[in-house]
Amino acid sequence: MWVFLRRKLIMWAILAIAIPLLDWLLGRVAAELRARKGDSALTRGLDTAQSGVRTLRGKRR
Repeated sequence: MWVFLRRKLIMWAILAIAIPLLDWLLGRVAAELRARKGDSALTRGLDTAQSGVRTLRGKRR
């Protein structure tokens, strides 16, 4: 019984904490790189990764 509760708690922590943090971090890194060096393949890749994380969250901005 405890194993199932623990698994659900871990999944909740990932969905509630780690994914929004990853979304914020990808956006921040992309914005900093874009401000310093302009648009590049790396910033477009970070934007694509951030879009994927948002899709995972089920939230579109």
